[in-house]
Amino acid sequence: MAAEPSAKDLFNLAKDAGNKLRAYILSYSSAATAVFFLALIGRDLDLFTRMQRTLLVVALVLYVATALLCLLELRTDARRFFHMATQIEQGGGFAENQSYRKLRLWLIYGSYVTAAFATAAMVAFLVSRIA
Repeated sequence: MAAEPSAKDLFNLAKDAGNKLRAYILSYSSAATAVFFLALIGRDLDLFTRMQRTLLVVALVLYVATALLCLLELRTDARRFFHMATQIEQGGGFAENQSYRKLRLWLIYGSYVTAAFATAAMVAFLVSRIA
């Protein structure tokens, strides 16, 4: 059986989870913003069909939702580690940690779903532009 982590280990994990937030969100948001920038610049903005405009709006909303879900998940993860470290310092158990774990899983899976649908909408838009 593995040794139980110390409070310092858990505080470091909380700090690392919070620090990863900037890198993940920045890279994903930058990529999504670049796609929308490229799609919306130029003289042919009025030439987009209603379906193409709808796909762009859907993709944009889903990319924003993905970014928000990622922010919430990373914040929840950091809070979970902080809570665990506090419980170790106070000599308590990890029973309350279960709610953080469930919420975190829902947020992770939600971000996967929104990212997949946003990507599908973006691909459909690009295919419609090419075809």
